Amino acid sequence: MKTILISGGGTAGHINPALSIAGYLKKQGWEIHFIGNRASLEERLVIAAGYQFHVINIQKLYRKVTFAHCKFPFKLINSIIKSSLLIKKIKPDFFLGTGGFVSGPAGFAAHLHGIPVFLQEQNSFPGITTKILAKWAKMIFLGNSQAVKYLPENKTSYTGNPINPGFFQKPQPVDMQKLGLSSTTKKIFLVGGSQGSLLLNNTLSPIVDKLLEMGLELIWQTGSYSYTRFQQQFGSRKGIYLFSYTDNIAALYEMSELVIARAGAITLAELEYLRKPAILIPLASAAENHQFYNATELAEKGEAEVIEEKNLTPALLHKILITMLGNIEKYKARFGDTLHQHSAENIAAVINKFYREMV
Repeated sequence: MKTILISGGGTAGHINPALSIAGYLKKQGWEIHFIGNRASLEERLVIAAGYQFHVINIQKLYRKVTFAHCKFPFKLINSIIKSSLLIKKIKPDFFLGTGGFVSGPAGFAAHLHGIPVFLQEQNSFPGITTKILAKWAKMIFLGNSQAVKYLPENKTSYTGNPINPGFFQKPQPVDMQKLGLSSTTKKIFLVGGSQGSLLLNNTLSPIVDKLLEMGLELIWQTGSYSYTRFQQQFGSRKGIYLFSYTDNIAALYEMSELVIARAGAITLAELEYLRKPAILIPLASAAENHQFYNATELAEKGEAEVIEEKNLTPALLHKILITMLGNIEKYKARFGDTLHQHSAENIAAVINKFYREMV
């Protein structure tokens, strides 16, 4: 049987593309194995999806000086050895890495064993793991075209970012009245990611009254950590729907006129697919500031506006929001076709093509 070893983790932005690609490979007869950290997000999501998961113990390199750095070389060597032993056991035909520090040891071990390495890079500015493994890669699938500037051009293919296939299905209908919203009023959607963003929440909070007075409504994903606080403050207000997390985010996107969000690569792929103008506030602490580069790419296309954290204030957010709403049709018109919808399927097809040529 055709066998592939897949690794990607740390955040859902690395894991979900891997799962999307794995879904298409499974349909085409591949045996799928994942490798990642114990008690990690990737372990939970991969097992929930029904795939085999193998454990290593690797840590990232922290930006600050910390004692944990002393452990890094030992954990790295141990993870490479464990990955090597797994490769000897399952004998994969290929390795696929979708980013995050956890994919480094497995990708390097695959190279040592002569296993062809494929990479999928979501961001405009590639992560350090992708840049290291790129020298041994057969092909690097790019989610953002700008990343080619930092990688060997002869090994790259712009495929768009794999989005969860469930995102393309017709979303479950939303009862707006049940949510305390009107079916005719324009809505602003603030989404801070699966954990929410306290910074975004705190910046929106002072301008809530101004937005409501303008006849706008708010869909507000607070995240679990600060949900209680903002629910107590705003939960009884008409025209606001607060929640911590939802699996039906596509329906909320569709209801919205404008989105306020971080700039994770998969979030931006979803916005481009749905043609939703956005105000993007990149996470300043993201590795190598990759969210800023992601956001800049959409801004250069005229699909979004960017506010860096160092400049973010309620007044500036309000000003840009009002300006964008006044020109919203112009922003919508700037969206073109994207590759995101068929990205996972196309990546799986390329991997299959390499396999046929190899055998």
